[in-house]
Order: sequence, then structure tokens, then C-alpha cells
Amino acid sequence: MFASWSLEQLNQQKPMDTVYFAYDSADLSDEGRASLQKNATWLMRWTSTRVTIEGHADSRGTNEYNLALGERRAASVRDYVVSLGVPAARVSIVSKGEEQPTCTEENESCWRLNRRGQFVITAK
Repeated sequence: MFASWSLEQLNQQKPMDTVYFAYDSADLSDEGRASLQKNATWLMRWTSTRVTIEGHADSRGTNEYNLALGERRAASVRDYVVSLGVPAARVSIVSKGEEQPTCTEENESCWRLNRRGQFVITAK
């Protein structure tokens, strides 16, 4: 089925976990590392796949700060996946800062969903 799916369909299936971060941090949690091990296994199975890791932040802080934080988060995710054996050439990063929240309420339960590193499949 993998071969017959479009990139859009594949991304809708969300075959890779999103990694969540603590407030004002780009450090991976134990849970995040476990998710990334699963993602690395998936990437090593589908060796032609390329991904972009989007780094996101919640709405607190300035736009500039959140873009930099998103960049650090995406880099942290990329570096860990590469350390697990995924070739760096298959992984790019981009910071979305606070511009693409998954939740728009102004409270902690919502903010924690926006502090993330999210995988987007860009080539298969």
C-alpha cells in the first residue's frame, strides 16, 4: 500500500510520532526519545523516504524567540534521529515558531500540544 499512497495520504496516516517538549526547552524527554526510536525504525524500513521536521512553539514569547526555539527543537529531533542511524541527507528541518498551532486556547493543556517536533514526509 505504501507505494500506492500519495504524500498527502501518507502524511494523513501519521506513521511517525510527534515529539512534545517542556516549556521553553528543546531537550528531549525519555518519552520523546522512545517515539524517535520508533520513527527511526520506520525511516530505516522505508529507505527512500525523506522528511522535514517542523519545530513548533506555543504562543508565549516573541515571534523571533519562538522561531529560534522552534529551530532548536527541530534540530534536537533531527540530531537524535540521525544518531540512531538515519542518514542526515534524508532529514531537513524548519521552524514554524508559533504560527501553526494545533490548539488555539490560551491555557497549559493547549500550549503543551503546540510545543512539538512534527514529521512531514516530503518524498517517498
